[in-house]
Amino acid sequence: MMNLSKRLQLVASFVPDNTNVIDVGCDHALLSIYLVNTLKNVKVTASDINPNPLKIAKENIKKYQLEKKIKVVLQNGIENIDEDINTIVISGMGGILISKILSNKEKLKNIKNIIVSPNNDFPLVRKTLVKLGYKIDKEQLVIDNQKTYLVLRAVLGVSPRLNYLFGTLTNKSLETICYYTNLLTTNTNILKKMPKKYFLKRLKLKHENKIIKKFLRTN
Repeated sequence: MMNLSKRLQLVASFVPDNTNVIDVGCDHALLSIYLVNTLKNVKVTASDINPNPLKIAKENIKKYQLEKKIKVVLQNGIENIDEDINTIVISGMGGILISKILSNKEKLKNIKNIIVSPNNDFPLVRKTLVKLGYKIDKEQLVIDNQKTYLVLRAVLGVSPRLNYLFGTLTNKSLETICYYTNLLTTNTNILKKMPKKYFLKRLKLKHENKIIKKFLRTN
């Protein structure tokens, strides 16, 4: 069985059975192989913009004898996405890049599920998905190698009113409490060093701290 990091295991658990998946930025195709081996009736296209990791991906796929179940494609994001693909998975990238990849709405016309795991800029990713006509179905924070990642699944539909800073997260998990407590501390330290002339930036951080404190106090 393919060994995955905690983050990628969580990503895989968000992918539904009976789907046709594109694993964008697949690197060495570890997630792609895991999906095919663990989910029911799943087809995977492993794509990456860089040929070197794709070469290793092909070797790994051959090692597990999955050449007929995993298609390997050299491409930029979802530029040449096949029409039968209905699920996009993107992990291990910054939130800005993920949002940019997904911004071409024409390429999403057949996409029912989007599972992403941004390294940062979580609010931007949430906002992008909602603007594209998706609602957040499930999300969870995970600590892997001393770094906190968000794993999020969005499905087609109208999202209820959402605070993009928190999304659908609640303060019921240790990972969530730690993440927002650290964010509060980081913001406070920035405010201490930020010159008073940056009035609007200071105001924004103070407001963010206020709602984080309220979030952490909520029962």
